[in-house]
Amino acid sequence: MKTSYIRRLGSLSLKRKALVIFLLFVILPTIGVGVVVQYKYNKVLREQFINSTRRNLDNVTSQLSEQTKMVEDIADYLILSPDMRSYLRSSPPLDNDLKSDLKNNIENFLTFQLMSKSYIRSIEITGYNGNEIRMGEPFTGDESRWEAEARQRRGGIFWSEGHTLASSWNGQVRVLSMIRILNSFIKITEPLGMLTIRLDEASIVSQLEKGVLEAEAGGVFIVGPEGNLILSSKVQMPGGYVPDEMLLKKLAASKDAFLSYKVQGKRYLTLYNQMENTDWKIITMISETNISEQLRGVQVIMLFILTAILLLALVALFGFNLTIIRPILRLKKQTGRVAGGDFSARVPVDSKDEIAELNRKFNEMVMTIEELIEHKYKLELRERETELKLMQNQMDPHFLYNTLDMIRWTARLENADKSSRLIEMLSKFFRSSAGNKNYQTTLAKEIEFAQAYLYLQQYRLGDKLTYKLYLEPGIEDTPALKASIQPLVENFIKHGMDKKKPVSLIEVIGYRSGGEIWIDVTDNGKGMPPEREREISEALSSRRLNRSIGRIGALLNIHERVTIFFGQQYGLEIIHNSAEGTGIRLRLPGPELVG
Repeated sequence: MKTSYIRRLGSLSLKRKALVIFLLFVILPTIGVGVVVQYKYNKVLREQFINSTRRNLDNVTSQLSEQTKMVEDIADYLILSPDMRSYLRSSPPLDNDLKSDLKNNIENFLTFQLMSKSYIRSIEITGYNGNEIRMGEPFTGDESRWEAEARQRRGGIFWSEGHTLASSWNGQVRVLSMIRILNSFIKITEPLGMLTIRLDEASIVSQLEKGVLEAEAGGVFIVGPEGNLILSSKVQMPGGYVPDEMLLKKLAASKDAFLSYKVQGKRYLTLYNQMENTDWKIITMISETNISEQLRGVQVIMLFILTAILLLALVALFGFNLTIIRPILRLKKQTGRVAGGDFSARVPVDSKDEIAELNRKFNEMVMTIEELIEHKYKLELRERETELKLMQNQMDPHFLYNTLDMIRWTARLENADKSSRLIEMLSKFFRSSAGNKNYQTTLAKEIEFAQAYLYLQQYRLGDKLTYKLYLEPGIEDTPALKASIQPLVENFIKHGMDKKKPVSLIEVIGYRSGGEIWIDVTDNGKGMPPEREREISEALSSRRLNRSIGRIGALLNIHERVTIFFGQQYGLEIIHNSAEGTGIRLRLPGPELVG
């Protein structure tokens, strides 16, 4: 299986390999690590938030416990105070002076408590002997329910739920009352009066909200030992929800003293603490949405960092593609051109790295190959010259020419003029093809060679063939290669004649054009199919073709010989092709350009 994946990867292109590598080893790991880090970081931040809220809740619980403990200490002090016992006794009755002194002493103590503890709004002492003391803010209202609860405790401290009383100073005010029956210190079961200390509910709520809750983020509740609601924050929960029995059971069963609780389809992080002196439970419920919003800033930063890393990875991929893959693909393309025989392929060297050095070596290699191929062509051409010379040496040309002349004169003596003319043209043909040992000739002699061939062919074909030869005056001595025009004429005789036409015409016209000599060989034959024309044009431009393909091989051979001897800018080209005939042009350098 592993080998199969490796083979599939090996069959991909460089671009796809780079994309797969970056995807598998950069992008996906970055996304994976980013997701894991963000998850872990969010978890840590959530734990920090819970711990911070827990500390704040502990502080608030401690402060509220201290405040309620101080209130209870006031009640304990008053029970133990001799002045209070004397002021509330039934017998013996107090005279006015003593009563006034005792009241004054108690009021001084209560005044100090009111002034030093701003959360206490009023203190009332109602004696069963008819004496009473009212300190702080004057309140009126029905507290009989709470007073009945306090009497049942027979001297135990009782804390009421938050309730509303009428204040002479501030109108309707929410207060939290501590009510206690003051028993005689000597006779512990004898009640002397009732103590009521009222705390400011708004102050306690503000303290709770400021410590553990942001505005409209949830709710804070104080729940009594029986599950009754003592007080709650100003902001109400959805649907007016207050902690119910199910929530209290879940909190009691929770090992961490916190849990996530759903109210009206929304989840709230819920924590609680229990006050030892009052057995109250302080419960705070914070919206999970609010927590997520607080963590959103960190999430945005993490997302920004992750996006930046991915962008850098994409830039790295683009840079890798631009600086490495693209040059390699460009080198591959030029290598393909060389493999196709186009040795003009070159790769630009525009840097100083290893790839640029590879490109430079490639260019040098192509130039070397081109030079070797050119050298090989010249060697092959020389081998052909050598073979031709060997063939020439195998037979004495003078013997052949003398014999043909003897036969020609014999034909004249016998009045066979046509035979004499034919033998004369055949003799010229052999002289031109095998004449001397020089491979070059003049343009005039090459035209004469083509004329001899055409004369012989015309005699064979009769009226079906006619030809025209023209050479511009002054270019007769232009150097040319042997057998460079006659094969073009021969191509037409063998392959280009249209048997449907009554007369086949071929014209050979040589003339100057700029600094060159152009020899146009045109005919009225059947022309070449477009695909054959394209094949010949490509062969002449690239010099790549199987020489065994007859007509095209002959054209390519002439073109190669001319370009080797005179330069790449000379040779053969197709000037026109149609069903009306074909035109081939041989381009040679002018006499003044040939050294």
